[in-house]
Amino acid sequence: MSDKKSPSKVTANMLSGVFFVLVAACFYVGSRNLGMGTNFQPGPGYMPTIIAALMLCLGILLLAQDFWSETQSEAWVAPKVRPFLAVAGIIGFALLIERVGFLGAALFLIVLACIAYGRIRPLEVLLLAAALIAACILIFVVGLGQRIPLLP
Repeated sequence: MSDKKSPSKVTANMLSGVFFVLVAACFYVGSRNLGMGTNFQPGPGYMPTIIAALMLCLGILLLAQDFWSETQSEAWVAPKVRPFLAVAGIIGFALLIERVGFLGAALFLIVLACIAYGRIRPLEVLLLAAALIAACILIFVVGLGQRIPLLP
């Protein structure tokens, strides 16, 4: 009985290799209209093209290792959602601050961060949000004089 893996199994190396190849392609497409320059005087397209080539090589190596290796690499496991909620809160804050003002954007960020934390109680979230928003207003608007729109 051979220790070879079945070809239909998606592994972490396969996904990583495909990811690196796709990112390399994006870097290359984004930098192909920029001047390369020379090794001694690199142009604006030099570094992105070099990074694209290195990422392409890394992606191909990961894919080749997974396809031609005798040992089985670990299977891909779906990531946990909670860390992505915290990042989504930060991105949402940046996108919402102009539309709903600081109060709404900060409340959105705090609620998502509390959900990402896991153990939340609604009253604690509201008290935490009120305290953090008040502290931010006191520090940035009152103390530093920043012109942050509090409401839309």
